Amino acid sequence: MIDNETMKSILARRSYKVFDGRPIDDEALETIVTAGLYAPTGMNRQPWHFTVIKSREGMEKFGAARRSLPLPPGIPPEIAAKFGDPMRNAPVMILVSAKEGSTSLEDCCLAMENMFIAAASLGIMSGWDHATVNDLFNHAPELKAEMIPESYTLYAAAFFGYPGQTVKDRGERKGTVEYK
Repeated sequence: MIDNETMKSILARRSYKVFDGRPIDDEALETIVTAGLYAPTGMNRQPWHFTVIKSREGMEKFGAARRSLPLPPGIPPEIAAKFGDPMRNAPVMILVSAKEGSTSLEDCCLAMENMFIAAASLGIMSGWDHATVNDLFNHAPELKAEMIPESYTLYAAAFFGYPGQTVKDRGERKGTVEYK
């Protein structure tokens, strides 16, 4: 494998559940968002809308709404309590939404992946949270209306911040690769 800065960032990226709360400076956040804007997109439609939540008020509003949700089926309370703050003490949350279209899901996921890799290149970690946010929006339509444009669908949501715990080596990745 060729070893370069891009591959180092991809290999360094982890999904995080707990952040240390330090703010992300504006230049780093702009770099992360710009990476999302430059993701590949079907027929160059660029259908996405990014909602970057970085204010204390915005994060607290999300946190209060999340605390009011019942736990998802199959998640024991002791596991949920392990993570404490439902916002994971993250300083930033990014929502990626778009109007329904033939490649909207893929376009938004590619944008988020670009943001994940850009963040990792800056020593900033990320954690995917799409399912929980969608569930939250189903229970709090007024929050959804405030956070994403009308007639848009949320396709990706993630937290960004500095790790609140030691970065662990996840070991070698395995899977099936077949060359023909």
